[in-house]
Amino acid sequence: MEEGHIDIDRWCELDLAGRRAWFVGELERLLDGREEVETVWVEIGPIGHEYDLTGVVETDVGRLRTPLWSHARASVFCDESVHEANRRQLSPAEAAGVAADRLRRRLAVPYELESRGLTFTLEEEAGVERTWTAEHSIFRKRTAVVREDKVQTAGDLDVRDLLVHFYTGPSVRLVGPDGEAFLLPAAPEAEGSLTILCHACRRWSPGSHERCPDCESDAVETVVAVPLHRR
Repeated sequence: MEEGHIDIDRWCELDLAGRRAWFVGELERLLDGREEVETVWVEIGPIGHEYDLTGVVETDVGRLRTPLWSHARASVFCDESVHEANRRQLSPAEAAGVAADRLRRRLAVPYELESRGLTFTLEEEAGVERTWTAEHSIFRKRTAVVREDKVQTAGDLDVRDLLVHFYTGPSVRLVGPDGEAFLLPAAPEAEGSLTILCHACRRWSPGSHERCPDCESDAVETVVAVPLHRR
């Protein structure tokens, strides 16, 4: 198999060990030249979901992990009944590239010691900066970690959409001063996005919908997949 490219048929002939080995080689290739990287390997998921793979990088100060591949992707990618165009969008090469980019952003994040504490900023995605400040105040007898998100490319996006995009936590019903309420759905502290798979037409679509956008069938299943672009 060529570097950075995987033929669907040849990929599906590989067993779990072979696929893990390919992912390790691809991550090593994509992270080549980073002096912070000592070792790269891939962890498998629990029994029954072995293809929930996680990319791991050993650095001089510890390990960095990121979701790499999912059991849902593995099932769809080698399912010949699924439209080939949809399968190609779930390419392992694409997943490896996204995972390597996430790791690369986190390998050497600069920080500053300021009067208010230790501050560092991480670019979660293009145009989005997330800043953490850790403060320990002896005078106030408290310790606090504050996070601030700065979105440079919000455009005409509704502020509620932005909140849903970056929120992590349980479901919350929010009520404004005028009494208008809206639900902020639960979001886990995990890198991933919701995707629906239609059992009628065998196509997938990003997001969570009650009906398939292509055939209008309600025979849809929502799964979590490693995103093409996401925090």
